[in-house]
Amino acid sequence: MIIRHDLGLVFLHVPKCAGKEIRDLLLIGASADTSEELFNFAYSPILHRHVDLAHLPMADLVHWPHYRWLERYTVIAAVRNPYERLNSAANEYFRQRSREDEAIINGPGITEAMRRHYFSQLPLAHSQRDPRFIHSLPMTWFTHQGSTPKVDRLLRCERLADDFQQLASELNLPAEMRAVAQATLRNRPLASEMPPSPSRLAQVEATMAHHLYAQDFATFGYPLHDTAAPAGAASGADADLEPMLEALCPGSLPSHAIPILERANQVEWHWGPRSSRQEAERLAATRSAR
Repeated sequence: MIIRHDLGLVFLHVPKCAGKEIRDLLLIGASADTSEELFNFAYSPILHRHVDLAHLPMADLVHWPHYRWLERYTVIAAVRNPYERLNSAANEYFRQRSREDEAIINGPGITEAMRRHYFSQLPLAHSQRDPRFIHSLPMTWFTHQGSTPKVDRLLRCERLADDFQQLASELNLPAEMRAVAQATLRNRPLASEMPPSPSRLAQVEATMAHHLYAQDFATFGYPLHDTAAPAGAASGADADLEPMLEALCPGSLPSHAIPILERANQVEWHWGPRSSRQEAERLAATRSAR
């Protein structure tokens, strides 16, 4: 998160969405008197867990004093095709895990076994808000508070250079910032809607993306890949990944038979009450003009 008081601007860093490039740009001309930055890791005694300060979901960010600037300044964020973002998040996990894994990612590239290992951990890690898996949390968790958008302008990674120049012009950002953006940012047209991987794993990957990012696809207008299994279906998945897909979309209703409770659409408690998940699939992408 970057706050530029002199520009009246807040940048919310959605993981794996060109955040480093945008952060570097927005720090041009910044000083201790004109800017604030949330970065690195810390333990939150309010949330009772370790957090990644650079990537705080909105439900966490609300507990930081920096949150108040979201109501006073123009807020921007970047988003990305969910299929490509999930693949990038898997790479980032291993890049951060060890020097040996980082060498593989930067060299021959992630293996099928590595991706399977990463996917198998996601349902539980997400429910625990584990910062080691922060890069694959849904984008709307960073841009929205519940169903309410907290962002005024979105940049899309596939047209990042063009979107930033348009934003810079509209907000009258400093000339030096525009010049550096012109020299360093690039549009990122999609190589394909599927990550480069064996066809079997690609199918599972797409199915997982549909489970995790249904709201992202709908809210930010990214098309679903028509060869992937629809959300709610685990057919065709390899046997070792079926428990992962079941945990993402549990079919059991009795409360204590559900592996990860927050993923359940409906829960029946044995003494009678029933609770249902109520979240709109499609949200307004940005705030209305204020």
